[in-house]
Amino acid sequence: MKIKVSIVDDHPIVLKGMDRILSDHPDMELIHVSRSAEVLFNNLRLQLPDVLLLDIQMPGIQGDELAKQITERYPQIAILALTNMDHPFYVRNMLKNGASGYILKSADQSQLIEAITKLSRGEKYIDHTLKDTLFYGILSDSPSSSMPTLTKREQEILELIAEEMTSQQIAKKLFITVSTVENHRINLFYKFGVKNVVGLVKKGMQLGLIR
Repeated sequence: MKIKVSIVDDHPIVLKGMDRILSDHPDMELIHVSRSAEVLFNNLRLQLPDVLLLDIQMPGIQGDELAKQITERYPQIAILALTNMDHPFYVRNMLKNGASGYILKSADQSQLIEAITKLSRGEKYIDHTLKDTLFYGILSDSPSSSMPTLTKREQEILELIAEEMTSQQIAKKLFITVSTVENHRINLFYKFGVKNVVGLVKKGMQLGLIR
């Protein structure tokens, strides 16, 4: 019996690439692709995959929240996080919210097939290149209770987050990419020892780092 696979990603190039890879594999069947969370849930009502490849940076909803919603509604689906983000925080956060695996978009075809196969069997999978990073990240995962040291850019982004600006708005204002903003945001979460924007702003105000 073929492994039923679904993909949710808002990048057409990624979807086409994944479609090509899976089409070449006789033991796997791509049953549907989705470019938004709304389309995904519509597709899931029609047919459930064994493994869902989930981009963790979807428009309108963060990957961890989407993974949590999918797991609550369809716990039988094995979620494989698919991303360019290699920070240990992202890996731990996705696994905590229901993902069974984590793979980078730069992984080769054999790794992707291996990951999907393992998840379909109820196993876990972490991208080979992330294992050392994740291990040392766990060892050092003890944010200091003292004043965190921020770069000038991190301070700028912290203040803009406090003004309720989105990553897209911050990127436009600072003339940087959205992915750069997201990387700084996650570094801020890590330095402050918080899990979301609300906690970040609260801690920043408590420490007097937000004017």
